[in-house]
Amino acid sequence: MRKRLVGISSLIVILGAYFVFRYPLFGLHGMKEFPLVLCVVGIFFIVVTGLIRKNKIMPITTVIGYIVGFFAGVLFEYDYGEGLNNMWIIWLWCFVAAITIGVILNLILMKKIQKRSV
Repeated sequence: MRKRLVGISSLIVILGAYFVFRYPLFGLHGMKEFPLVLCVVGIFFIVVTGLIRKNKIMPITTVIGYIVGFFAGVLFEYDYGEGLNNMWIIWLWCFVAAITIGVILNLILMKKIQKRSV
């Protein structure tokens, strides 16, 4: 149970962030489906890496990517008019970048652990 604590807490944080972004902060982004899609992808990564594989880095970077990506999207959003903006693109790429950083950090950590055991 203790090894899965990071995964469980990351799951709680991403669900809390989803409900905050989706409902109270809806006026900032106006998207109904996209926060849910990113949240489902994030939950998938957290369950696989944090709960099943007991990883400590990937769940944290996934949550950071979801939250930081939202605020980066709000901060750097450009409105093209007629309801079109690029907030979702910024949010998506920040999320993807954070997950990629988590994979790279995990690979580096695994190499260090393997090096020590040999």
